Amino acid sequence: PRTNLLVLAGAGSGKTRVLVHRIAWLMSVENCSPYSIMAVTFTNKAAAEMRHRIGQLMGTSQGGMWVGTFHGLAHRLLRAHHMDANLPQDFQILDSEDQLRLLKRLIKAMNLDEKQWPPRQAMWYINSQKDEG
Repeated sequence: PRTNLLVLAGAGSGKTRVLVHRIAWLMSVENCSPYSIMAVTFTNKAAAEMRHRIGQLMGTSQGGMWVGTFHGLAHRLLRAHHMDANLPQDFQILDSEDQLRLLKRLIKAMNLDEKQWPPRQAMWYINSQKDEG
């Protein structure tokens, strides 16, 4: 049946195999479009492996399929719908190292003492405020 599927199991237990065969079945037996399938993993390596195995099983690359990490798929959605999220088309997402470098530049630009305003502590504070909304 065409329903959502969550596979929870330990490392090496065959999660990728289950998902790949399920996706292949949905496309070949149920005639589902690759555009209507989303497979979410935790790592880029696992997503690449899943794409590769699907391609091998189906005999061709399945462009348009939503296979990726939580962060990668969220990024793809934001790129496609940046206007709905009130973001500029060329928005950037900063990783923690980028954030730290930016805070250091700001502290320096404002002539603040880094010992009095430790960048990592400032980053922790900003993140805690974001978590609280």
